[in-house]
Amino acid sequence: MVDRILARRSGRAAGLGTAALVALLLTPPAPAWSRQEPVALETLEVTATLQKDAAQQRVQQAQRNLAQDMADVLRDEPAIQIGGGSRNAQRFYLRGIEASNLNIRIDGASQGRNLFQHRGATGGLDADLLKSVSVATLPASDQGGGALGGSILFETVDAQDLLSAGRSVGVRLKGSHSSADDAIGGAASAYGRYGDAGLLVHVSGVNAEDYTSGDGEEVNGSAGRDRDYFAKFSLLDRAGHSLRLSAEKNENSGLYRWGAGDGAYDDTATLQYQISERQTQVLDYRFRRPADERVDLRLSLFHNEQSLDNTDANSLTETEGYGGDLRNTARFHLGATGHELTLGVDLYQEEGRYRTAGSRRGGDNQAEVVGLYVQERMKLGPLQLAAGLRYDDYSTDFGAVTVDGDEFSPSAGAELALGLGVTLFAGYGEAVRSSGIIPVQWLASATDTPTFNQRAGKDSFGKGFKAETSQRYEGGLRFEHGGLLRPDDGFEASLTLFETEIEDLIVQIGGSRGAPVTGFYNDDAIEVRGWELRLAWQLRDFRTSLAYSRARAEDAEGQLIGASVGNRRAATTGDRLLWDSFWQVRPAFAVGYTLDALGGLDKDAIDRSGYVLHHLQADWQTALDGLSVQLAVRNLLDRRYSEQTSVGSDSTAVYEPGRDVRLALIYRY
Repeated sequence: MVDRILARRSGRAAGLGTAALVALLLTPPAPAWSRQEPVALETLEVTATLQKDAAQQRVQQAQRNLAQDMADVLRDEPAIQIGGGSRNAQRFYLRGIEASNLNIRIDGASQGRNLFQHRGATGGLDADLLKSVSVATLPASDQGGGALGGSILFETVDAQDLLSAGRSVGVRLKGSHSSADDAIGGAASAYGRYGDAGLLVHVSGVNAEDYTSGDGEEVNGSAGRDRDYFAKFSLLDRAGHSLRLSAEKNENSGLYRWGAGDGAYDDTATLQYQISERQTQVLDYRFRRPADERVDLRLSLFHNEQSLDNTDANSLTETEGYGGDLRNTARFHLGATGHELTLGVDLYQEEGRYRTAGSRRGGDNQAEVVGLYVQERMKLGPLQLAAGLRYDDYSTDFGAVTVDGDEFSPSAGAELALGLGVTLFAGYGEAVRSSGIIPVQWLASATDTPTFNQRAGKDSFGKGFKAETSQRYEGGLRFEHGGLLRPDDGFEASLTLFETEIEDLIVQIGGSRGAPVTGFYNDDAIEVRGWELRLAWQLRDFRTSLAYSRARAEDAEGQLIGASVGNRRAATTGDRLLWDSFWQVRPAFAVGYTLDALGGLDKDAIDRSGYVLHHLQADWQTALDGLSVQLAVRNLLDRRYSEQTSVGSDSTAVYEPGRDVRLALIYRY
């Protein structure tokens, strides 16, 4: 019945299956602010299609808000909470799990470990370069290793994505200003296509002063400078072959607090000049044999360097990582069942170093992991089943002691279409990691003979030292329907319950204020439980969505875990309501509105106030061909607030920016 209803919407829909029709109905119109050619979506599975759709919507929303950094890109994702205020203190949590416990990749390149405190692992990236942002919470064995709390995958655009129809070369120029931090930004991109090959070159920069909070006070140590340089060659779909080569350098610098940068705010704190830098090179090769779905090969290789240079303190922390992933996905049928079988191997090696006053402190710290994985996805009528298994062989240096081992990590999932657009789904997965949540600077300054599991009062006291493991559960109900209120509308709803348990988190003894790290121990287990409700409705050029999320992180005694200095595990916040709408009023004009409300939380040792924020967006394509004007107003009512994931209390945590009017002029040819 759903097929017949949706088929009436467009003659082009005739002959497609329900999954493809739902994807077509729910794919939003390309808003003016994206100006990208539509990206073809695979429709093998409804779940995969909706995830890809959501990945592109996150990019569109970030660009609507004129996102200035990685935190801005993720800020309006309902499952993610970001705190810290200034750039050096920003940290984010996915469903209550801190980012140190996630697998974060840009074009397949793992961002590796924290350099100092929580700095380094999330990197930086110009939002204008993004094609998709995927937040993977449902476990699967082919998502990469070490994802204790999930994965966040960033994919950059190709030159072919940016070119206007009928053109083989293009240019994009952008100038921007934001009022809260008096930031001036500029970007220039040039791209072209010759046959199947494309080349993109991009450079951008932002200079920002200390931002002002809702009470008009400047936040000390929040000014900074960003630079991004990016080049990408893309040879696409030549006799089934595709090759992408990319290189990027991202740099942030400024006068920031050191050591206590993510602690309670201090407007008199001493600032030190710091430079954080990431350089990444990626090779991505893919081959799909024409007329043979059993061959879908992908090879990804990358090199990633990150550094944090405190020039005033004459200290340098840096890591260098290499990695790769080789996989093949075979699609075939056995009787009435359809199969998608992925076999692969991935590896990652990272070496960390710390120098102070020009001399090496401690020794080089190395972590390695080699993984083998198999992931099967099967479809039989209304039933979809998934099963996977990873084998990880790992080793990590702790001082002069190398801890190694291996582990099998299974995953499983199921979906059952009940009819009338209703689907039940569930998933389970395990993960392992040996490198811990300890920043590289502390690991590299460990003594040669550290102690292991000698922390009194911990369950691990006196026991064997273990790698970290997690178990993730997720299940719920999804509903998709066309013609719910109008013959040509689309509606989507989902309710998801989740639970994540992380055991044996690796923590250090010592390390603060220049002291050496003298030992390591497995901390007690933590659990995060919660649920998410998401609704979305679309009618032609108008789309509105509503999300309500809750995540509660508890320690082994059942007490709620809050944000605190040195806590790279998890944090509990109040319930969050996010309502977002956009309307393509005319082909040349679009508007958007976002309501972000966070409830207060007063339980156990946590007592934090909530807030309600309003954001506006507008895009106008002027009469001058190729010239557009974008406007975004964040925190419209100039609310004075701090995030509950920022360290401190309501009166001591750093306040977030007040009203921020962002304006950009963009010219495209």
